[in-house]
Amino acid sequence: MGQKTFLALVMFVMAYGLAATTFTVSQIPPSCNGDESLLTFCGPYMGNIHPNPTSDCCKAATSVFDKAMATGQGIRDLCNCLRVVGPVLRFQKEKMLSLPDVSRIKLSFSMELCIEG
Repeated sequence: MGQKTFLALVMFVMAYGLAATTFTVSQIPPSCNGDESLLTFCGPYMGNIHPNPTSDCCKAATSVFDKAMATGQGIRDLCNCLRVVGPVLRFQKEKMLSLPDVSRIKLSFSMELCIEG
């Protein structure tokens, strides 16, 4: 009985933490327009909830990065988006930096541009 209670408590804390660190649509910065799939599918990886990105995360990341690399403004917008939402959603710098490599995405820019301080 104690294990079930503990497991329920852990799940509650995780769900509460995730709910407390998500954006509503109106809170997503304008520069994230079109990047919602990256935040949705890769958030658990970049937030260190999952040890590895899912295939859905890698597909979303490929799409978002390809769109961003089409123009210089796209890269700026994506990086601005990640700089704003990363700290709020508690994205880990190492996970953000590693996402392109672990998803086998070749970038024309450094992810360091997208990391705040």
